[in-house]
Amino acid sequence: MFPVKRSDTKVQTIESQYGIDLNVRSDALLGNLLDERGFDSLSQLLVAYRGQLRTPARRRRLFLSFHAEDRAQVDGFRLMAYNPKLELDFFDQSVREPIDSENSSYVKSQIRKKIQFCSVLVCLIGNGTAWREWVDWEIRTAIELGKGVCGVRLKNSTGRRPPLLASRNFPVSGWDLDDMVSVIECAAARRS
Repeated sequence: MFPVKRSDTKVQTIESQYGIDLNVRSDALLGNLLDERGFDSLSQLLVAYRGQLRTPARRRRLFLSFHAEDRAQVDGFRLMAYNPKLELDFFDQSVREPIDSENSSYVKSQIRKKIQFCSVLVCLIGNGTAWREWVDWEIRTAIELGKGVCGVRLKNSTGRRPPLLASRNFPVSGWDLDDMVSVIECAAARRS
């Protein structure tokens, strides 16, 4: 599909040739970038970057950001971990604590550790997700830690996207397995 590049090709060459921004130092090497982001080839990375990869490149560690009221549908999303065609691990928790509570520093430190361990944060968008301070904080933290970020609209949800997802134009899918895989892989390819 795309010409083969050597693993010691500089990212700047790839970005220039394909008109993309891989959010990494221009002197980084392709081989290191592919290992770090979990892709087997430049072709696979480019297809994922464009949101067109329909099968997982490698096992992905996901942090799920969601509103606690959507727990039933979130549990349905988590069932994807049992699909033999997908390789997903989930690292998340529901937060019912107000973000400005006395206990929030401890809760934030625990959530930060889970986000640090993941490769992609998936924001599960329900009807009330956009107004949740914890969701906003989790997305902001994932961005600061250089993680991939994407959204999946929960089935029959009509709620708006959280502001950070919309303003940064992170990929968002509907409730369709192929589309979900595509946005997760796209987020993994574009992570900073």
